Amino acid sequence: MRLELRFGVSLVAMVAALPAYAQDALDRTQATAQATSQGATMLEAVTVTGSRAPQQISETAKTIHVVEAEEIQSRARSGENLQQILAHEIPSFDAASYGSRTSYGQNLRGRAALVLIDGVSLNSARGVSRQFDSIDPFNIERVEVLSGATSIYGGNATGGIINIITKKGKNAEEGLHAEVTAGAQSGFAGSGDLDKNAAAAVTYRSEDWDARFAVSGLGTGTFYDGRGNLLMPDITQTSTADNRSLDLMGSIGYQIDANRRLEVTGQFFDSRQDSEYGVYFGPFLAALSDPSLFEARSGYSSDFNPRTRRTMLNATYTDDDFLGQSLMLQAFHRSEKVQFHPFPSSTYFYGSAQDTDYYGIKAALVAEPTDGLRITYGVDADRDSFSSRQNIFDLMTALTSGAMDFDTIGVTGLYPALDVSTVAGFVEASYKVNDALTVNGGVRYQYVDTKVGDFIGAQQQIAILQGTATSADAIPGGSVSYDAILLNAGATYSITNTQQVYANFSQGFELPDPAKYYGFGAYSLAGGHYTLTNSVNVAQSALEAIKTNSFELGYRLDEGDYRFDTAAFYSLSDRSITLNRTTLAVEMQDQERRVYGIEGKVGVDLAYGFEIGALGQWVRTQVKSDAGWSNDSVGSASVSKLGGHIGWRGEALSLRLQGQHVFDLTDKDDYKIDGYTLFDLVGAYRFEDTATTVNFGVHNLFDKEYTTIWGSRAKALYGALANEAIFDYKGRGRTFAVSLTKAF
Repeated sequence: MRLELRFGVSLVAMVAALPAYAQDALDRTQATAQATSQGATMLEAVTVTGSRAPQQISETAKTIHVVEAEEIQSRARSGENLQQILAHEIPSFDAASYGSRTSYGQNLRGRAALVLIDGVSLNSARGVSRQFDSIDPFNIERVEVLSGATSIYGGNATGGIINIITKKGKNAEEGLHAEVTAGAQSGFAGSGDLDKNAAAAVTYRSEDWDARFAVSGLGTGTFYDGRGNLLMPDITQTSTADNRSLDLMGSIGYQIDANRRLEVTGQFFDSRQDSEYGVYFGPFLAALSDPSLFEARSGYSSDFNPRTRRTMLNATYTDDDFLGQSLMLQAFHRSEKVQFHPFPSSTYFYGSAQDTDYYGIKAALVAEPTDGLRITYGVDADRDSFSSRQNIFDLMTALTSGAMDFDTIGVTGLYPALDVSTVAGFVEASYKVNDALTVNGGVRYQYVDTKVGDFIGAQQQIAILQGTATSADAIPGGSVSYDAILLNAGATYSITNTQQVYANFSQGFELPDPAKYYGFGAYSLAGGHYTLTNSVNVAQSALEAIKTNSFELGYRLDEGDYRFDTAAFYSLSDRSITLNRTTLAVEMQDQERRVYGIEGKVGVDLAYGFEIGALGQWVRTQVKSDAGWSNDSVGSASVSKLGGHIGWRGEALSLRLQGQHVFDLTDKDDYKIDGYTLFDLVGAYRFEDTATTVNFGVHNLFDKEYTTIWGSRAKALYGALANEAIFDYKGRGRTFAVSLTKAF
């Protein structure tokens, strides 16, 4: 993503613990928990995201939510994507912007989250907020979400962790099984308003071997708003309208003996847009001076289109009895190619693309030297290589077509090449003082070396391509390194076996995106040669980490039929990252930034199959100036939300009516996110005899017209480049979804 202000130097901050070991421990603990007294089951559940090793939620001094496979699958098959599902289930996760490919600004507790798949980070050295354009929900076993900064994962996790854990053969019943599903969704608003999806999986499990292989695909149609108008195409971060995605995923596991296991998982994911609709700029871009000419219309054609393509390979080895400890090893590789929509600049149109090649290893040991004391320690190491380019389009063709026809005439560089190497060590301890009190603490040391390549300014490269110059000086690259020590400490006190209070302190850090920070220079032209007169380079302006101190105080209760949790939080960083709205460059400001608020979630099971629930977050993001504290830009600040649902479950039929309200937010520059309220009705009917389920849903039940949160952010971020009307991205109108799932 062009605007992503996060810096993924901490790609080592990934795995919650290695998935094989963690999942086995989780399965064993949950089976034990179901034999305990009523009300203790949920609190005795084990997650791995909080401490890099399996730990009971009841002993964790952090706010952790788990969204299980049943919930994810039923909601996805009723027409919701993963971002929407998590926004309806996680109080501190910002509301989703329907139809947007990016998750930029969709924060956890007001700050950026680190997103993982089976412990492999989806964040990169060049920040791109497409972490959720990465997997089909069909392949998800559960999602564990840790709210708030956590030092044990290193950088890029100042808002928390979202750990997507995939389905494996070891989770299936013994023997050979299969599952197929197919569905459709439409608002019946116009031509092409039809989404189609299909998926199939085969699983196998024996005493020693297990495997799962799955293929899933989604084809979305054209999106319309609540009044039946064609939605304005997103030319900034792109949308998922008229998109095709394919997710191929497979895993093989071998149980070597009772203590040792080897598992390999692979994924190929391809999501690309090929739309006939574009933004019409008027003849010779006349809409830039007369915004009334902007129009979404058919007839769009381009040889360069938005795309996310990712391959991933992940191998894990676990040993439950390695020198009296539990050993976890992981090796991984992720390759990613990303493309954006053609975008206007002052004298040309360009389409940006970037490649990421990321690999690493991790090792962790869990020791229990005495009763009640558990120590998790280990090392992480990885390398992230980044390159980028931009397609330059024929200007006359773009002008005469009103930006509806793009033909590539050449390719130039866009950002400096980056190579980020990271090595880190960590130790995390948990001590059960007595039956009621558990204390946790940890420290992480992280060393990062960032190599920045020599780079000729992007504008100068284009001038050379267009023939208005012949050569140019390069902005010097170089190497910059830094290290950081991050601490965390917390305590959990069990009031009863079903309720706890906890307090936690943790540090996190982030860096500005180096590709958006370096590579900018001032040039003078003489005799066809561009001479460099000044630049932002490594030698003169080394990046420094922005450290965040995070505090929280929480309470959770699970009485079986009644569940409640809440937490108050406060985080403070000593500097801020801002975006220059004219150059789109990232800038560092010696300006404190704070985020504070309260989150909560409640659920009650009633008689006759009814249940109700509510969740919400009140949050404020502020920056400090000489005049005092003021609201941060709506380009990145979180928005408060309130949601709720009422459901009913019978022997075969289940129904759920849910709603979510997004509150207004105005920043110091008077940019505004206008609040809105949406309702959805989802349900399912189960034919038990044939192992068949029909899921259905009506989304945006009252056909409301509204601007998405991303649409409001885009107006604030890009408004200096063109009239805001072009960035006013609306939400999709009422849609109807239905799907059929069959298990064999």
